[in-house]
Amino acid sequence: MYGVTAGIEATDGGRHVVCRVPLPVAPDVVWDAISTGEGISSWFVPCALEPQVGGRIVQFADPGAPDPTTGPEEAAEAMLTATVGEITVYSPPAPGTPGVFTYAERNWMGEGVPVPPWETSCEVVDDDEGGSVLTLRSGFDSGGQLAEESVDGSLSGWAHALTVLAHRLTHRPADGVVTVDVATDPVSSSVPQLWARVLSTLVAPATGVGGGFAGAAAGGGADGGADGGADGGAGDGTGASGGGAVARSGEVGGIVAMESEASVTLILSAPVDGMLELYAFPAGDTPEDATGRAAIGVRVYEYVDAPGGTGEPLGAAAIDGVEPTWDAPRWRGWLEDLLGG
Repeated sequence: MYGVTAGIEATDGGRHVVCRVPLPVAPDVVWDAISTGEGISSWFVPCALEPQVGGRIVQFADPGAPDPTTGPEEAAEAMLTATVGEITVYSPPAPGTPGVFTYAERNWMGEGVPVPPWETSCEVVDDDEGGSVLTLRSGFDSGGQLAEESVDGSLSGWAHALTVLAHRLTHRPADGVVTVDVATDPVSSSVPQLWARVLSTLVAPATGVGGGFAGAAAGGGADGGADGGADGGAGDGTGASGGGAVARSGEVGGIVAMESEASVTLILSAPVDGMLELYAFPAGDTPEDATGRAAIGVRVYEYVDAPGGTGEPLGAAAIDGVEPTWDAPRWRGWLEDLLGG
């Protein structure tokens, strides 16, 4: 959807996710979205960064961590599971020159664990028609089992995230974004079992669309992306697919924009105007325990009027000080209703 393509680029020199998406806004708008903390927070995960070569980039992707913006104690706890990287390229776009933003995460498996650096690079170019093309590459300059498992496992996540970015820049480019992240407590279940349970509540077969939705989700997986790029080129199999089915549970409803093995992205029609990412994840304290314990989480991107907005497209669109229509406890209640359905 929105022209997002994603696949695995496997070469003798490494293994990377490669995603591309056309965007109907100028390169400087896309640059703000991919190279600022506010911009990244509006389509990916909560983020803070120092916009310069050598600066830090901190991303808070743990759905169980507290909101780092709510106080120093919460920030300190959130940092325990945050990923920290170093910006290695910070080159804004200029006429005839692409913008390039690159960072490397060296301790992505924890402090002191000997792993190769995980590098992510975003390049934005002018399409000569008033829009832009964004290319994202993320992975390792080395191969092996660790690179294969880690990179392939991130493929659908990047595709979902760029779908969120493309939707806003296509339909609501002048609006800001407020986000809510929340997850349930772990339950005794494997991720596939829990996800099947959630889907049965979110999209009921009686509506006439449940079969197609569930079938597409089950048909995806890492193999689709890995096979697409095994010859050294960037394949277009994401392990995810564009949806189109209608999903509804209680007061929450929308159109499926992207779906994969244990996650779905909705274009919301209720209770807010925006996007929603719903996913299941392993939640045990140890790798062995995680196979039998799982939880579900949600990240909501609600579109709001930008204070003092001029009507021009916004790249760095995350807005502070605006309360979401539904707060975290209410979204958590909705997740618990999905589990109880």
